[in-house]
Amino acid sequence: MSSTVAVVGCGPIGAATAYGLVRAGIGNVTLVTGTPDTATYRSSGGSVCWHRNDPEKAAMIRATAQFVRDRVAAGAPIQVREQPYLFLDEGVLVPALNIAAADLVADLAELAVRGGVRTRDVGLVVGVERVEGGHRVVGERGTVDAAVVVLALGTGNAALTGGVQPELEKRQLFVLDVPVTAARAGLPHVVAPIGAGYAYVFVKQTPDGLRLLLGQEDLVDDRDLSGPVDHLAELLAAGVADRFPFLRGAATTEVLWGLDLAAKLPVVTEPGPGLLTVNCGSAVRACVPIGERAAARVAALLH
Repeated sequence: MSSTVAVVGCGPIGAATAYGLVRAGIGNVTLVTGTPDTATYRSSGGSVCWHRNDPEKAAMIRATAQFVRDRVAAGAPIQVREQPYLFLDEGVLVPALNIAAADLVADLAELAVRGGVRTRDVGLVVGVERVEGGHRVVGERGTVDAAVVVLALGTGNAALTGGVQPELEKRQLFVLDVPVTAARAGLPHVVAPIGAGYAYVFVKQTPDGLRLLLGQEDLVDDRDLSGPVDHLAELLAAGVADRFPFLRGAATTEVLWGLDLAAKLPVVTEPGPGLLTVNCGSAVRACVPIGERAAARVAALLH
């Protein structure tokens, strides 16, 4: 299959880029799917909070939140809950959303398809080769040729370009067995400083109903990047039980985990002529403007 543009990866950045290309009026686009369905966004907390010190990051998150609100108002099947953040160190309660990330990605991909983008499942993408007129995306079940290729595979981008592996971080959320009563369902996303790090507790809509989740930053030194590790006991002992007394005696029912990029601002690079990579950690919350930025770079290359 020959295309003007091939977007490789149907996660938040890939789907948003495909939709951004539609909005930019660029045709003959193929969204290459078929990579393993184990992307970090599928196990993310889905929190979209634009209360940030960095104005660029805040603006991108706010734009994504507004996009989600507009799409839900238009009838898009995106599960979303208004869920404010309570920052205990600042003493502020600020507006935020909690979204089903997979719903948002699916909606962006559907919008792209409605705009004329084709999808192609080539299985696991194993390489990108230079060919006459552009590049060839090589998958286990097929190939796609395109004048411009955009790699949006998150932590997998570097392996396809031979680039330096970016800094990775392990992200984990602990789903707890604490009952979510009617009163507790209105709990905000509470962020509490503990020592040199912090912990956060929030309620999320899951396929099993409302569940209570616990996350942390810099409280446990976990360098095992091979799989999930239940650190609940360590976290409770480190001060989480003091900050959140209702978690005493809790147990973990599931660990949502994945590897993510440490850098939380988008970086668009060109490893070779007509080959772009788009990278950003925690991409869901800023994916719409990231896709627009990537689409603008593609438009500049084509014109």
